Order: sequence, then structure tokens, then C-alpha cells
Amino acid sequence: MKAIMTTTSTALDRYIGLSDRAVHDETALNELLALFTADATVDIGPEPARGDKAVAAFYRAHFADHAEMKHFWKTTVLADGRLRAEWVCAARKTDGSLITVAGVEHATLDTQGLISHLHNEFTRLPG
Repeated sequence: MKAIMTTTSTALDRYIGLSDRAVHDETALNELLALFTADATVDIGPEPARGDKAVAAFYRAHFADHAEMKHFWKTTVLADGRLRAEWVCAARKTDGSLITVAGVEHATLDTQGLISHLHNEFTRLPG
């Protein structure tokens, strides 16, 4: 996997940054959802979410389970144009429990710079 540059202003960076706010801010959630194409696939959970309605339902359920979260990440633009972000997160769930989680996300963008496919590989499962 050859990287051609590291950046902090990609659609993937905006997505991860908005995730922290989307937990408690509907405007941030809507901004996050607007980063995806109408037919996007999000492959994070046990089953991929396909299409704007399924992607929105996935994120609404995910964020409803959290009271707050904070991500740290590093994004790289790969030679094939995909984006790769190594990330870590600490979060407080709505039941008050604390978790940490980490992973690597890969995003494929369409010609307008929207995310058409997002795939996550956990390097540390939530817990």
C-alpha cells in the first residue's frame, strides 16, 4: 500500500470530525450524511448499510447509543485515490459506561468528492 500524501481536509476527515458532534447535534449529523452519495455503502457493522435511508438509519442508531465521543486520526490519500484513516476513539455510552475503540477506515469517493463506499476494520474492538 503506497501513500502519496497525508492530509487533514478530505471528506473522510470531515466525516470523522463530524462524528464527535453528531452524537448530540442534528445539524452535524445531517452534514455527516451529506458527505455520502445517495447509493453509498457503509461497511462498519455486522451487515453493510446500502443507500441513503439505510446509511442514515445506521448512523442515527449508532449515535443514539452514545452520549459523547472524541476521535483522533491520521488520513492518507493512497496512490489509487482512496482515503485511509487510522483512528482511535474514546466514548461515553448513554448508559454511562466508557469505551475505547480503534480502527482503519477506507473511503472511496465519487467524482464530486462524496463517499460512495466506506469500509472499517477494527484494530481494537469497542470495550
